[in-house]
Amino acid sequence: MAQHPLEEMYAARDALDRAARKCARTDLAQLDWPPFGAALLGVLGSLHHLADELTNKLDQVDRNSLYKEALRDHPQEALDRAIGDLEGMTAVLASAMRHAGEYWEEAQHIHEDTVSRERE
Repeated sequence: MAQHPLEEMYAARDALDRAARKCARTDLAQLDWPPFGAALLGVLGSLHHLADELTNKLDQVDRNSLYKEALRDHPQEALDRAIGDLEGMTAVLASAMRHAGEYWEEAQHIHEDTVSRERE
């Protein structure tokens, strides 16, 4: 049975929390550094994709209908602000992905230098 997207998000959050707790208790070898970079990049990419999809969904809301259903205030303006916030989050995640990619490259560089020294 397919889960609601919110259930999937909470399950992913719980899995990331478990990974962070295990990481804190684990002695990581240098060989683990590059795969962590790849994993971080993947997680951030998924968050970016999710924020982008939410932005697209909210942007499709009929603002006139929303205004007609309003009990008070101007919910269409709040919707526009929420979309702006999601767009800001998407930009931050894009930056985080760039940093994760750079970390991954540096960790791989360390790994390759370490491996080459061990062979000498």
